[in-house]
Amino acid sequence: MYVEDLRREFVIDYIFPAMRGNAIYEGRYLLGTSLARPLLSKAQIKIAAKEGAEYVSHGATGKGNDQVRFELTYYALNPIIKVISPWKEP
Repeated sequence: MYVEDLRREFVIDYIFPAMRGNAIYEGRYLLGTSLARPLLSKAQIKIAAKEGAEYVSHGATGKGNDQVRFELTYYALNPIIKVISPWKEP
């Protein structure tokens, strides 16, 4: 198990640029959760590489965009990684 403190990177590399770009959905929703998904995925891929893992997984449900955010980041950073997505499995 890994516990990573990603707060500083999240604020500096994700929140501040989003604020500069006025990234507010429907004029009031601040997108914090959606901004975090690529950072979480990046950390997972880094750990997977360190451990020699062939698979990564997320718990995003099939009814939102979070699964897309996780998986596209996984594949962007490691095109051959295999993804286990429990909500998609029958």
